[in-house]
Amino acid sequence: MGLRALLRLALGCLAPPRRPPLVQCALAGTGPRRLIAYLTGGSQGWILDFLWRDLTATSVWRDGEAPELLVASDRNSLASMMEGADAFVLVMFQGHLPRLLRDGIPAERVILYMSHVRIGLGLPDLSRLHGVLALNAHEEALLRMQGVESERLHRFPAGYDPRLFFPGRPLAQRRFDVLFVGRYVGSSNSNYHQRKRYALLCDLIGLLSHQGLRVAVLGNGWQACEYPLPAALELIDAPHSDYGAVYRQTRLVCSVSAQEGGPVSFLEGLVSGCLMLSVATGFAADFQSGVDGIWHLPLKAEAPLWCEQIQACLLAAQADPDLGSGVCSPARQAFLEAAQFERLALQLRQLCDQSLIGGSMERSDG
Repeated sequence: MGLRALLRLALGCLAPPRRPPLVQCALAGTGPRRLIAYLTGGSQGWILDFLWRDLTATSVWRDGEAPELLVASDRNSLASMMEGADAFVLVMFQGHLPRLLRDGIPAERVILYMSHVRIGLGLPDLSRLHGVLALNAHEEALLRMQGVESERLHRFPAGYDPRLFFPGRPLAQRRFDVLFVGRYVGSSNSNYHQRKRYALLCDLIGLLSHQGLRVAVLGNGWQACEYPLPAALELIDAPHSDYGAVYRQTRLVCSVSAQEGGPVSFLEGLVSGCLMLSVATGFAADFQSGVDGIWHLPLKAEAPLWCEQIQACLLAAQADPDLGSGVCSPARQAFLEAAQFERLALQLRQLCDQSLIGGSMERSDG
């Protein structure tokens, strides 16, 4: 017994819980191949859950050489799936990573999906991981500054299905002037509520309606909104498979959110030929403001400035036949091609097919 343990015993301190042993994966090519998504119960019905379903529904995984696709909801189920298998785990939320590594999940078998920076979440040395997926250029730059090596870092702009989302008719023929996308979450979830800035959003909706613009919100939960909404606002609660039809009836998609990893609504509105207005966060920051029908406003902008900018964007589309056509520009098309789920799934498959970078701590039975 070591000196520290003797001191703890003498002082009557309880011994710290023993950490689980390191999970022993099979050497490459010697065990069943698996790709496991780590999605806890709290992910059910949220974007990470939907993302995994969309990625795994593609044709990329249908040949006989593809890894088996599994989902683990806790550390024990994950360990049992990885033990003795040639397995990788896709950790879908960075907050789970430190605990999983402490609990014996081999770092070199982890692929981390990094959506956006979250204050207060410490991260281990990401260069120990097999791969890190950065959702947009800003997150990729932050990870490079943090020292993540190029061979482990991959741009992963997830994602949309081109069978559901594609350009629509010219903007002048569309039903809604402005569309906001997303579920309503009450103020009891303070982090999410503050990030989405619902108070600002509802103030803006009121101003737009007062100007006579046709405004809609696409998403559920808005019947429980804690802020006043105009009677003219159209609330649309539809399955995601019907979202494309709503975008194709929309002239401009707006987001006032203070921080985004994506959002997916940016990709979906972009490919549908909508004008786009948001804070320069997430995918929007990959584009120059005022070009290709995409505009940004400062984070500190108040509702009247948002209302003024929306009206200016709509007028610009009336004056510019290219903006008003509802057709994607070459710059939009180039960006969107890399964001299709089929392309992203192929990228993930190729990452799983790579040999472990920099060696492995795994041991054979001998």
